Amino acid sequence: MDKNCIITGATDGIGKQTAIDLANLGYNLGLVGRNKEKGRLITQEIAKITGNKSIKYFNADLSVIKNTKYVADNIKNEFKSIDVLVNNVGAYFSNYKKTEEGLEKTFALNHLSYFALTHLLLDVLEAERSGRVINVSSSAHFSAKLDITDFQMEKKYKGWTAYCNSKLMNILFTYEADKKFKDKNVSFNCLHPGFVNTSFGDDNKGFGKNILSIGKKLIAINVKKGASTNVYLASSNKLSKVSGKYFYKSNRTKSSKTSYLDSHQKRLWSYSKKIINDLLED
Repeated sequence: MDKNCIITGATDGIGKQTAIDLANLGYNLGLVGRNKEKGRLITQEIAKITGNKSIKYFNADLSVIKNTKYVADNIKNEFKSIDVLVNNVGAYFSNYKKTEEGLEKTFALNHLSYFALTHLLLDVLEAERSGRVINVSSSAHFSAKLDITDFQMEKKYKGWTAYCNSKLMNILFTYEADKKFKDKNVSFNCLHPGFVNTSFGDDNKGFGKNILSIGKKLIAINVKKGASTNVYLASSNKLSKVSGKYFYKSNRTKSSKTSYLDSHQKRLWSYSKKIINDLLED
């Protein structure tokens, strides 16, 4: 096999497990993370575990969109074509935070990094005429309370609602990308990985962190199971012509009613496009 896969949020949790499983399948990997030393160690660890030495690490904080442009350029210097892009990076922020570019951090990292990196790598995804974009969402999107006049929740911020909204945005983006890029021969699918026992949310304090910790102990699945749908969407020959779908446990399923609203898909797309155009043209 000579296939290239880029994975964001690849140094922990299901991102790391996805990398391990695809390395075992012989994929050439580009891993994106924000901690350079951790990235170096994880790259060495995966190579040792799998025997696959074809692994590159790219360092970037993807909540900063200009960093997304920087890392995309570096990726394209290493890979002339990309078969699979797994947009996996994500976090939960209990308190309102802004990035250095003035964007609400949940929106910037969990949604806009997906949107920006996909656009920036679209030409190399299209190079093989069979590129796959996989957007890691969550069943949390069913609890979203999305105001399409206030995507960044500037009026009233609640951390969990912001997270749920961002996971809905992943799906809205997936469905609209499928429609807009029909001529690109690139597929766009999204998924719920399950409630996985990872370090997700551990940086927060208070009630939200406590609830997550209890849930992880009681009902969470392990990272191997959590990464399985990622791996299926990346590697299965059955999906070569499948696009614009939402998956759970490697099966197509229905996302929320709101996620199918054409008005929401288009509004989010135009809003996101304007932001990345403004930031990347400076």
